[in-house]
This record gives sequence, C-alpha cells and structure tokens, in this order.
Amino acid sequence: MRKIIALTRPQILLVAVILTLATSSLYSQNLYTAKGYWEELNRKPYHEILLKQMSGDSLTVEQKNYLIDYMYFLQSYYDRMTEEEKLAFARMEEQWKLESPRNEQLVQEDFNLRARDRLVNGVYGLYYGASIATIFEMEGGGAVGVPLIMAGLWQLGPVINPKKYQNISVATIRAGNSGKILGALNGIALGLAVAGDGEYNSKWILGLSSVGSIAMGELMFQGQKKRNYTLGYIDIVRHHGFLGPVVTTLGYLSIDENTNLTGVSALAGGIGGLILGHKVAKRYDYSQGDADVISSLTWITTGLGGTLAVTSLAEDTNRGLILIPVASAIAGSVFGHRSVKGVHFNSRQGSTINLASGGAALVGLGMVTIAEAEEEYLYVGAASVCALVMHQVLYSSYKKKNLEQNLNIGRDVSRPLQFSMNVTPENYLLSRKLSPEYFTQNPAVSLPLVSMKLKF
Repeated sequence: MRKIIALTRPQILLVAVILTLATSSLYSQNLYTAKGYWEELNRKPYHEILLKQMSGDSLTVEQKNYLIDYMYFLQSYYDRMTEEEKLAFARMEEQWKLESPRNEQLVQEDFNLRARDRLVNGVYGLYYGASIATIFEMEGGGAVGVPLIMAGLWQLGPVINPKKYQNISVATIRAGNSGKILGALNGIALGLAVAGDGEYNSKWILGLSSVGSIAMGELMFQGQKKRNYTLGYIDIVRHHGFLGPVVTTLGYLSIDENTNLTGVSALAGGIGGLILGHKVAKRYDYSQGDADVISSLTWITTGLGGTLAVTSLAEDTNRGLILIPVASAIAGSVFGHRSVKGVHFNSRQGSTINLASGGAALVGLGMVTIAEAEEEYLYVGAASVCALVMHQVLYSSYKKKNLEQNLNIGRDVSRPLQFSMNVTPENYLLSRKLSPEYFTQNPAVSLPLVSMKLKF
C-alpha cells in the first residue's frame, strides 16, 4: 500500500524556491567564466573613466557612482566564478592582454604600420597589377609599369584613405591579410569553376582571384575593426579556410578530374571552411599559439597520409587512395583541436613549434637527398616523420610547463615551496598531566605531537 504525502501550499512554495536556487546555482557555474570576466573587466566605458581618474582628471558625480558600482559588480562576478575559471583567468590574462585589440587601442591611439605590413601591401598590389596587365595583354612598359603603380598605390593606402586605418591594431592587419589570401584562393577556385580548361582560363583565374582577394580582405579588415576578435580566432578561421579546399579538392580528385568540378569543390570547401572555422573558434577561446600548434600538426599528418598514398599508388591505380591524406588531415586537425584545450600555448611557443617542425622537416628531406633515395615517398615521409617528432617533443615540453604554472598562481614563482616539520614528543607527557577539563575550557590551546608548516 503506497503512502501519499500531501504538501501544503507553503511547503510547495518552499520546494519551488529550493529547486529554483539549485538550478540557478548550477546555471551560474556556466554563466560566470574566465573569458566573460575578462570582457567585463575591459568594457570600454569602465576603462575610459578609470583612465581618466588615473590621469588626474576630475570625475563627475555620475562617473564616480558608475565606477564604484562597476567595481562592486566585478568583485561579485569574480566571487561567483568556479575555482577552475579563476585559475584559467590567472593563466590567460597576460595572453589576452597581448591579443586584445581593445587593450591596444586604449594604450595607443594610432597603430604604426610595420615594415612587413607595408611590404605585404606592396606584394598584393603587385599581384593585382600583374593580373590587370595579363588580362588586357599589355606589352612593353605597360606590362611592367602597371604592376609597379598598383604596388605603390597599395602602399600609399594609409595616405590615400587615412580614415580606414584609424584605430587599427595588429589583429586588424592580420585579419585583412588573412582575408586577402583566402579571397585569392577562393577566386582561383571560382575561376576554375567558370572557365575550366577554356581558352581564357588564366585570365578568369587571375581576374577573379584579384577581385576575391580585394573584397574578402576588405570585408575581414572592416569586420575586425567592429568586432575586435582575438588573434587566436583569426588564425583558427584562417586554418579552416585553408584546410576546407584541400579536403574537398582531394576528395573530388579521388573520383574524377573534371576541371570545372574541381573548382566547384574547392570553392565549396573554402566557403565551408570559413563557416566551420567561425563556429569552432566561437566555442573555445583558442590562443594564437594554439592555432599555430593545430595548423602545424594538421599539415604534418597530411604529409604522413600523403606518404601512404604515394606508396600505395605505386602498386595500385585505385584513385580512392587519394582519400588517405584527406583522412589524415582531418584526423590531425581534430586531434590538434582537442590536444590544445586547457594548455593555452602562447604565441612564442606556437611559433617556435612551427619553426622547429619546419626545420626538422628540411633536415629529414636533406638526409634523404644526400642518400639519393629513388623512391619518391621517402622524401615526403622523412620530412613528415622528422617534423612530427620535433613537434611532439616541443608540444610535450611546453604543455608540461604551462600546466605546472597552475600550481604557481598566487605566489612568486621564483621562490620555491618551503616545507618544515617539527616533532615534539614532550607535548604528549604534558597532555597526560593536564586534565581533560582544561582543554574543554580552553579550546584554542593545542599541544600537537607533530607540527608542519608550508610557506609559499
């Protein structure tokens, strides 16, 4: 026989309140994150008033009240974060400072274009000019002069249109350059899809690649100025923007060789890669170093897959073997995304891993060249294996270093932990002589047999 418990109305309300508080507590654990705290800490109105106060300017009553209220809000936000999120914030704060375009804009009003930025602008202008000269079949001085004029105009961009370059940062330039190269690749794919093997395919490819480069470069440049994405976000999007066309193009070539459809598959992969990169980068806050590690591992595993494909194709004519590097590229990218989570490689670590992996690949390639190997797959395989070994050695070293830093948060890393232990057996004899009532009346008194002290 079941017993039915009847709840009164006050009891029902009490249960509802308890469930609501429990639900809100669980939800708040996901709501208050390290990245969210960083964004709240760097709100533009708060920073403007704070900088005004630090510079000695007088604040209005409204500004003073806003500053006080916002500081209370920040403290409350931090207190509601989990310990894991607090550790993540302490670990990533310096990296976010380096990557934050807003932080750079608050520190300096104008970003000075570096020598390499001006050089890259000139190279793209030269390419656009060469495309024009080829399309219109220029000869003589025009074939040389037009590319030089376009290179000069692109370098004069900050002078011709100074408003465009106001309040830019390193991330803005990187986003614009990423857009230029990805736009050029998608333009080439569109040119192949339209012209195929036709008579004027080179003109279509050059023209559409130049138009695509200019359009996408400007789109990503202006988009970065408005949304202030991190360098890690930009590099993850660029990584998938490169990977997408490689995967879809090789996938199609494993079936057929039609030039038009090859261009269509590459274009579909380029667009799909950009969309996928945006979604992936929004789910997790990848650093620039994380993106470097993912990209280098992806291309290394692609080379390993290519080695297997070349080896198999030497004995078999099955075109489906081309799918081997496709699978290895996808596997390398997925594994790379998973492996960097929680490690947060900084930009120096990521670039070092990339540089060292490339150097190891050249060493492996050089060794096979000296040996004068006749098999083609040995050249790709040796370079890929050497790069992978170097990549994983540095990856493991930096990962261990970064994870160990979590133990040093909140103390001076230069001072090691100091542990001491003192054994006092005489306290046992003294405790035997004292009555139990003494300790009951004086609970603060302690006579330990062993005392340990940890200094940090």
